[in-house]
Amino acid sequence: MFAHYFKIAFRNMWKYKTQSFTGIFGLAFGLACFVPALYWMHYETSYDSFYPDAEHIYRVHTVEKQSGKVNKVASKIMEKKMREQFPAVEASTCLMSGKENCRTEEIPHVRMSMLYADNTFFSVFPQTFVSGDAVQPLQVINNMILTETMAVRLFGDAEKAIGQKVQNTIRADWPPYTVTAVIKDLPPNSNLLFDAIIYHDMLKSFSEFPEESQWKMFFMELYVKFNPHANTGEIAEQLRDLASRLGTNPDIELRMLPIGDVRHKLDSDAPFTMNFIGLFVASGILLLLTAIFNFLNLHLDLFRQRIRELRLRTVHGASGGQLIWQMMFELSCSILLALLPACCFVVIACPLFSGLLGIEIGMVQVVLLLAVCGMGVMVLMMSVGSVLFWRLSRLAMRPRPEGQAIGRPALRRMAVSLQLVVSVVFIVAAWVVMMQMSFVNHKDLGFDRRGIIQLSGFTDYSGKVEKVLIHELAAIPQIENITDASFEPQHKASPFTTVTDVDWPGKPVSEKPAFNLLFTDSRFAETFGLKMLMGEWWDEGQTKKIVLNEEAVRVMELSEPVGSIVRMPSFDDNSMMEDYEVAGVVRDFHTLSLRNRISPTFFVQSPALYNTLYIHVTPGQEMEVIRRVTAMLPDIDATLVDAHLTPISELYDRLNQSEQAGLKMFSVLAGVCLLISLFGIYAVAAAASRRRRKEIAIRKVVGAEVNSIVRMFFREYTSLVVFAGVVALPLAYIAMSRWLQGYAYRTNIPWWLLAGVITGVVMVVLLTVLGQVLKAANSNPADVVKSE
Repeated sequence: MFAHYFKIAFRNMWKYKTQSFTGIFGLAFGLACFVPALYWMHYETSYDSFYPDAEHIYRVHTVEKQSGKVNKVASKIMEKKMREQFPAVEASTCLMSGKENCRTEEIPHVRMSMLYADNTFFSVFPQTFVSGDAVQPLQVINNMILTETMAVRLFGDAEKAIGQKVQNTIRADWPPYTVTAVIKDLPPNSNLLFDAIIYHDMLKSFSEFPEESQWKMFFMELYVKFNPHANTGEIAEQLRDLASRLGTNPDIELRMLPIGDVRHKLDSDAPFTMNFIGLFVASGILLLLTAIFNFLNLHLDLFRQRIRELRLRTVHGASGGQLIWQMMFELSCSILLALLPACCFVVIACPLFSGLLGIEIGMVQVVLLLAVCGMGVMVLMMSVGSVLFWRLSRLAMRPRPEGQAIGRPALRRMAVSLQLVVSVVFIVAAWVVMMQMSFVNHKDLGFDRRGIIQLSGFTDYSGKVEKVLIHELAAIPQIENITDASFEPQHKASPFTTVTDVDWPGKPVSEKPAFNLLFTDSRFAETFGLKMLMGEWWDEGQTKKIVLNEEAVRVMELSEPVGSIVRMPSFDDNSMMEDYEVAGVVRDFHTLSLRNRISPTFFVQSPALYNTLYIHVTPGQEMEVIRRVTAMLPDIDATLVDAHLTPISELYDRLNQSEQAGLKMFSVLAGVCLLISLFGIYAVAAAASRRRRKEIAIRKVVGAEVNSIVRMFFREYTSLVVFAGVVALPLAYIAMSRWLQGYAYRTNIPWWLLAGVITGVVMVVLLTVLGQVLKAANSNPADVVKSE
């Protein structure tokens, strides 16, 4: 029986190949778009979920009550008080992170990502030990744990690494680290990626500060694991005013986040927001539902065209249940067949998707996810199909004229209209993203980005290497200016360079705005070509003078800013307030992405080198300078091997990574959805021309011209597109307007874009059905009458 059903299924697929393969490939495209999107959502929402009891681990941070400034870090005293105040705390740990230049006896230089912690780290974040001490690996100061990859890189083998020394080269007088253990590498979707864990002396030093000072010093990341039965919602409410209740620092609130939310709710360096990811997944679901609807509609229409065959089967004794079983079997064959090209599309798309999003994609997991989604789609379509096929089987068993059984063009038009609605939404979304990208790329940043190159990626606390580097760079003829600054284009201002304790003449008592501090030198304005609106830039050595930007002057409401005195915490001792004189006012320029408004900024003289250089070169000579400097860096010092040069325009482009990826992804979705829609329209047009051939023949017999018949069909399909536009355009406009609200500086959605999309879709649809319409309009009425 199964062999017989297989034979019937594949014979009919080939007989009605246009409809069959249109539905099959449409479903394959829908799954190929949906599965990577679903995998991405799971990847982004499962950060650090591989740890045992990850759902009970929380990150504690602080927020200033008046200004709303978020400090991602906390202090050791907060960990101590939480353990005392909340019995539900099972374990906790404080840690710090950073990068160090190191060496071994065999390797002269390696730059490592360090995690500074003690043994409490493993009570919250258990690790898999490969070799060494797995009980107390961080018992003594300067004990070090390496990841397996770093151990192999440094010593060739995990076992050989135990007991070896790793010397910090930033401070040669520091004692070497001793490797006590090696652990397995962490998965890439973790907030705590590192090459080594060190029990550093500074952890002990910070914990020995007076408690009063610790409540105002935030340097450590604090993680807490609660009892599984703890009421974390109630704990979070009580934690908010813990500092006030203890009388230590009434100006702050303590808040906690589940570890899975840290990446998107606390860290500012995530290139994609959860709103964007959710929008993309919702788009994938919409596209898949469109493909499913198109698949069912085409196959239902295919079975309607075979109504004579079904009736013959009933004449020969087939029951309604047997008819339903046959149609369900053929439908399942088509679904399984669609999984094969879907798997091929996913395998092809995953490397592209991985490169676009900057994530690692496990091919095995994706294929398994495709299988699960495929089975889910099959269950859904079989459930819906069973109802539709039951009605069709009843129709086949009734002695009704064939023409009535084949009808229901309204359902097919509804299916086509739905697909066109989704297509129009995606097309408008892709165009709006492209317009916003163009707006961002042409937005005046407040300085000329041409010829400016960033040199970063090295660490030199002593300043000796950087001074030699600046001297060597200055000897290159194409280099015009060099400056060292804490400036880095980013999405949000760092809490470490944000100050709220600022006083100035005429400041309202109730206000506490946040100001961004940009530490630099006397050459910054000249290097970036900034325009001074008032006064002048301070000179080297004038540590008590600052420069304001226009936004700072506006916030402070200073009518005569130059010469005004601004009082804020000293850069040498944060507990003391000092006076700084305003030397000048500079024109606003964008230090953040266009998602944020320009922050009020103080330009102050850097107390130390920040190891981030900006080089202004002769425009057009950027690539030549990058090539020449890259070649000379290792000769200056071994620690500069990891240094890299990046044009500043590329740094700003990276801030728009999500928009660039969004443009590509929405363009693909729009193209795939439109392609599915056109396939569906073509199949529907072919079926309609066959179904209405008697009507066309009669029209031609009574004198209708070919042009009038073509116009009749064109009016029908144009009305479908117009109806889809009436539904889709308001939805697309509302959705993309809300998306644009995420930008402080944004483009507008013009009316001609919406009209142009509809006009373009109408033209594409008419060109798609043109062949079928002309074939039907030019058919010979006599042949139709003979066949009927």
